[in-house]
Amino acid sequence: LDELAVGFLRSEGLLRSFADIESLTVHEVERFVEVLTVDHQKVKAVVGQGGGALFSSGARGMVGEDKTEKNNLRDLPMTLAPEKVLLWMEELVDRSVLHNTSHGTHCSALGDISGMIISREDIGRHNTIDMIGGYTLLHGIDCSDKILMTTGRISSEMVNKVWNLGIPVIITRSAPTAEAIRVLEEAGMTLVG
Repeated sequence: LDELAVGFLRSEGLLRSFADIESLTVHEVERFVEVLTVDHQKVKAVVGQGGGALFSSGARGMVGEDKTEKNNLRDLPMTLAPEKVLLWMEELVDRSVLHNTSHGTHCSALGDISGMIISREDIGRHNTIDMIGGYTLLHGIDCSDKILMTTGRISSEMVNKVWNLGIPVIITRSAPTAEAIRVLEEAGMTLVG
């Protein structure tokens, strides 16, 4: 829950780094996470049924529009061998334990040119990205040399989440939307589908 909530708040532009968090309280039974930021904004992220609900007692109110400054990722050097990409996708599918059982979930993984670092599964493909975003924020991981691998279709929302993390490469076993391609080009990101 903490990774999902923190990652969602990060993708909405409310958190940029672990240093932005003064306190974080996970309420497992009630299924919400309460975050107090260093600028004393209290945010309650409700996860689970209906997920993605966000309440704020700070001056910003409800979020919906990303206002963070995003860097163009075009100049980040990275070379990927096609053979490695195919092996990583096979590994991603092998790690998709819930999907392999139910065929109703998505899996995403964070890696670098050496291979996968972590993977997360959820019924929602957006949630898998938020979990990875939360993990990287909570562990202080720089994503500028990382790769995001996913089983899900790539929409513009997915691209924006990955762009907010500063990840220059997305690898998916699915296809992108036309709007996703436009945002990828704006971001200077690479997509392998």
